[in-house]
Amino acid sequence: MEGADEHRRFNFPLLKQGQTMQLNDSPRVALVTGAAGGIGLAVARRFSEMGLRICVWDAHAMQADSVNADTRNILVQKIDVTDYRAVTLALAEIRETWGAISILVNNAGISPKSADGKGAGVLQVEPEQWRHVVEVNLTAPMMLIQQVAPDMIAQRWGRVINIASQAARTRASVPGVAYVCSKTAVLGLSRYAADELGPLGVTVNTLAPGRITSPMTDVVKPEVNAAFVERTPVRRLGTPEDVATAASFYITEQASFLNGTVLDVNGGLYMP
Repeated sequence: MEGADEHRRFNFPLLKQGQTMQLNDSPRVALVTGAAGGIGLAVARRFSEMGLRICVWDAHAMQADSVNADTRNILVQKIDVTDYRAVTLALAEIRETWGAISILVNNAGISPKSADGKGAGVLQVEPEQWRHVVEVNLTAPMMLIQQVAPDMIAQRWGRVINIASQAARTRASVPGVAYVCSKTAVLGLSRYAADELGPLGVTVNTLAPGRITSPMTDVVKPEVNAAFVERTPVRRLGTPEDVATAASFYITEQASFLNGTVLDVNGGLYMP
């Protein structure tokens, strides 16, 4: 399989050299959740390359230089997205440091697996696991949109990108029922928010990644991922950078007429 560096040469030419995404005289501020690794980290890195100020959240500790060696425009906050008091305080710190937030990427998510690498089904899932998955994957994104959208509305410009999953689009047997249902509901959240916020200058779109190399996919047996590769027309797993490239287009002016869309980043594994 090609490595991440190989894919970088296919980046969409979003900005001219030396150009940054500006709000008045300052770079726009983006918040990316679940950014300690995988898709979230790749998105944060790509946004940083585009000249944005990046706020990165994760429940695990991370260092600003993992996003970019130049850390002046990177703010790291260790945040559990289900701790709503902590979220409110963290948002206040962002605004005090850099001002209004313009871009939100709801990436933080969990997909509990058992020892065999599969999630709990309808007959096995425990109520506490169901509640926790739904709170992280669905309720937290909703609450963040609610808290951040006023910043965007005041600017008459905003971008919300929700990370769903191919599991929300088609039959899925590896992730558990809580994950599948929560990610399916994210599609509904995005549609509703796109309709409500679109007239106010804010677009809301969804990325639905397929099988992407990540800690979530690493826990399964190698033959499971091999089977996905065999079924995928491009004959490889996706990379976090593949998803980051899609996210980076959504935040540009060229994408201003895209609202309420779902972009399947899956190598052709699922074709609606």
